[in-house]
Amino acid sequence: MSDSVVLDACCLINLAAADALETWLGELGLRWILPEAVLAEALFLRRGAEPAADDVHSSTADAAREPILLDPHIESGLLTVVRPETEAELAAYVALAAELDDGEAMALAIARCRSWQLATDDRKAIRLAGEAGVLVLTTPAVLNRWVDRLGPSAGEVRSALIAIRDRARFLPSGRDPFH
Repeated sequence: MSDSVVLDACCLINLAAADALETWLGELGLRWILPEAVLAEALFLRRGAEPAADDVHSSTADAAREPILLDPHIESGLLTVVRPETEAELAAYVALAAELDDGEAMALAIARCRSWQLATDDRKAIRLAGEAGVLVLTTPAVLNRWVDRLGPSAGEVRSALIAIRDRARFLPSGRDPFH
């Protein structure tokens, strides 16, 4: 099993919401790979309460979002930006883009062609990865690894879970083994 993990946008957003990029992600003994298409998709977190339905397109809605700043993590080497480099990767990306969003398609194509792991919470991407023999880490699996390897306090785990729920609007599927 490779220690390289290709992040898709949903996992990256969830981990950014938990402040994992700033604090503990680099301590998990894994190499975090960021496809260019994911870099273009993972742009914002929510700050707090969701804006009212009639404010969705207003500046109030914009004020409820905060940018995900990835440049410091790319510069530090925590995240390595990649793009499809071979004909096989490009062909896999194009084929998968017919079924998945660009970020998930590029992440899965690269993970499959390079025999790397995939970090995703997208059900269809998880299914397609399984069919291709790609090992998948979900956000709960990454959090479980954090707990096992670094032993955060119960309060730290609780804060991370609440941040992911509130800032990334993510709740794991009941089917996830780490739910």
